[in-house]
Amino acid sequence: MQPIIRVNSHAGIRREAISEDHHCVIVDDFLCDPNELIDFAADHAREFSRAKSYYPGIFLGINEDAMTDIYRFIRFRMTKQFPFLRSSLRLSSFLSMVTLLPNELSAVQRICHTDAELDSGRVPYAALLYLFDDEGLGGTSFFKYKKKYELLKNVEALGSEDPEKARNYLLDNFPTFRKPARYMTESNEIAKLVCTIPPRFNRLIFYSGRIPHNAAISAPDLLSNDVRTGRLTLNIFADVLPK
Repeated sequence: MQPIIRVNSHAGIRREAISEDHHCVIVDDFLCDPNELIDFAADHAREFSRAKSYYPGIFLGINEDAMTDIYRFIRFRMTKQFPFLRSSLRLSSFLSMVTLLPNELSAVQRICHTDAELDSGRVPYAALLYLFDDEGLGGTSFFKYKKKYELLKNVEALGSEDPEKARNYLLDNFPTFRKPARYMTESNEIAKLVCTIPPRFNRLIFYSGRIPHNAAISAPDLLSNDVRTGRLTLNIFADVLPK
């Protein structure tokens, strides 16, 4: 049975600058009862599966009907905060938990990323709802790519041709990959850290997927696949048409 998710109509919305050119929206006390969503995740804990994408953990799909109130909130409230058309939204969502330890990360998972742009002329946005109490599990960091990032575009082609060649290319060109594996939480030669939004239980953040970002995990020993103690989040992706 899917949870009945209700947005708190009295929750305050505020904008926070990420950089001179970008901002995100933060909504604290977002859901009327976030524990309904946590209980649902706990009841379906065995149904979480390993993400097929670059996401460093596990996820669980959630029925679109359960998301009606949240989708309505995005459609009517976020279109006032960002320049995209209300009628053009294509939305998807899932519950997820970051679970991989640093030594399990792929090269791509060790650096910040932007969200995929599925169709020409459309733009990705994302929302993240924190469903954990322990703020040591980390929030979300935003970055600005440096020129050296352009070199990383060669890695995907190399990787499909020869994984070992791709690995050597990374080691030769990026000092980051010569260091012990870790989640990216600070500036390096690939990107500059510009902002970190700290987590808070029942806090939603909404931002453009074109901004390089990463889970700000500085204490990976706290990660767990237990939905009641791990880094449980609700992830929402919006594929939109700009105004």
